[in-house]
Amino acid sequence: MSAPYGPKQPILYQPVASQGMVVNPKNSLNKPDIEGKGREWSSDLCACTSVGSCCLAWCLPCIIYGSNRERLSYLERNGTPDPDHGGTCNSHCFVYGLITGCLGIGCILQIGNRGHIRSRYGIKGGGCTDCLTSCFCSPCALTQEEAEIELEEKALTQQQGGYYQKA
Repeated sequence: MSAPYGPKQPILYQPVASQGMVVNPKNSLNKPDIEGKGREWSSDLCACTSVGSCCLAWCLPCIIYGSNRERLSYLERNGTPDPDHGGTCNSHCFVYGLITGCLGIGCILQIGNRGHIRSRYGIKGGGCTDCLTSCFCSPCALTQEEAEIELEEKALTQQQGGYYQKA
């Protein structure tokens, strides 16, 4: 049975954003909302989007955690990317390092931050997956969260006509 308007034609190209189009900075890759439950993460859990960040997350996760927290706080307060890119060592980094070094439970801080990031960006999931991911795949989760924040920062900078470069 043929379609009422003739045979279906293949889609040869997808529309892309052009000058003047506004891209949602919290979903700059335009990931679809899945059944009203939220979208997927912009990068896979094991996708090492930046080798430097991956190495840092494995060796000194407190720095990535602190940077993510600081960058996210700055975005929420100012609506623009943090010019210091979260800094290297801050109070969040210190607390995460202390709790991880002394008690080995830094992932508890990470669970809350991951949930906050998921909520901000409309990413599907829940507390259980945040807990499991943060506790058993901590370095990968940190780099995945960092990639999500970085995509928003890049989108905001492009909308403002500036250039974003990671320090």
